[in-house]
Amino acid sequence: MRENWNHRFTFYRFLNKELSASDFEKWIYDNPDIESGLGTDLYMDLISYNFTSRDLIPYIEGIVEKCFDLLEFEKWRTIRLLTDIKDGNVEIVLATRKLREIYLEQEDKIGKSFLSITLAIGYESELDSCPIESEYHLYNKLSLLSMFEPVKWYKTDVLEMVELELQELKNPDCIWIDLKSIVSIDHLHDTFKERLSFPDFYGKNWDAFWDSISGLVEMPEVLTLNNWSKFERKFKRDSKILNELINDYNNEFSEKQIVITKAGNKS
Repeated sequence: MRENWNHRFTFYRFLNKELSASDFEKWIYDNPDIESGLGTDLYMDLISYNFTSRDLIPYIEGIVEKCFDLLEFEKWRTIRLLTDIKDGNVEIVLATRKLREIYLEQEDKIGKSFLSITLAIGYESELDSCPIESEYHLYNKLSLLSMFEPVKWYKTDVLEMVELELQELKNPDCIWIDLKSIVSIDHLHDTFKERLSFPDFYGKNWDAFWDSISGLVEMPEVLTLNNWSKFERKFKRDSKILNELINDYNNEFSEKQIVITKAGNKS
């Protein structure tokens, strides 16, 4: 990958639909130094390409995959979307649809999304019946007020998860898991498997959990389990077992830590 070749970000912006095909084509022609980054053969093929072709996007995706790093691009556009949502540049209903879209695309292209399934799928399904701004004219005021009730319920949770996942992408040595949304111990084990990349043969029990965190996978420097109090009240027996395993892990692996937070504070 041309890691220090800043021109790659213009390719990323085009694939992220931030540049039109005509603007991208003009940029290609205005920057002949692109040749040094792509190589003469690929550059000559690029400047002679038909930018009105329906195959333009897969063609540029091929260049990104060949010359740069497809994973870097996918991470870059995920951070871009999360930042826009955090800054209020994307309305919350449309945001959940965009999160689902990028999640499914990444599952297909690279096998694993940079988003958690809870953020990408869970909230979109809850807000699926809510209109986006461009659809407001289809409803009267009373209907809109009624349809926006779920947005009031979920908006804070969505934005909280967006903030946490954005921090994690910018600092991959720290991973968080929100226990507030856990509905069963099977669900918790599935969440551990997804977020910590446990092996496919993960047995979804506490012995398998210990085997995974103590040697089967590369753990992050800090794993934070948020909203422990609610989880502890709901799953008394399993929370006790998990707490004991966390203490054992922290004592055995002092260079890495699992942190429990109760009302936003480390316990």
